[in-house]
Amino acid sequence: MGRQTAYEAATAAGASTGFPLDPGRLPLTFQSKAGTFSGSHPDVRAVEVNLDRERAMINPVASEAPAGTVVPVKAFDGVMVQLAPADQNGTVCAKLILKHPNDGLSVLLAETGNPEELAAIWPAWSKSLGLPMLVCDLGGKVKPIEAYSARPAAGPSPRRKLALLTGRRPRFLVRRKTGADATARMIHRGEREIIART
Repeated sequence: MGRQTAYEAATAAGASTGFPLDPGRLPLTFQSKAGTFSGSHPDVRAVEVNLDRERAMINPVASEAPAGTVVPVKAFDGVMVQLAPADQNGTVCAKLILKHPNDGLSVLLAETGNPEELAAIWPAWSKSLGLPMLVCDLGGKVKPIEAYSARPAAGPSPRRKLALLTGRRPRFLVRRKTGADATARMIHRGEREIIART
């Protein structure tokens, strides 16, 4: 097995090609889009992203100056899924975005017309980067995935009155006595066993 270096993870098939990136193969270098993805007028630009578990380096592709931005991964809000109707009737465009509080630094990780593909890699990105899973609704509001769960917001219901007895034996076992073996065999030393044969 060879030593893994940053150069072995050559430019991967990035978000611009529609193929999802593998979060298990960090560090990654890929071509993508950065900017504001929500709203009626999205403002995106082409960028090259060097991403590892600690930081993301975002370099503009069209710019002649090699000025890039280094952003710590912990500065991102989370890994966000955004679903929007596509141009064609009945289709949905799903985007997986590394969401930053400054929308100009948000990075597109994957874009597809099949939301099930993103649902499979979304938790892996969240776990790999240590960021929460976020959802952008059609109104543009970003909420954590827990806000959409079916669990009640209230705490658990109080325990029953007999909760103090849960570490004890049940009542029917308390009434039972440990029995002695009434049919204990008598042992007679020095005697021979008689075996009946048929």
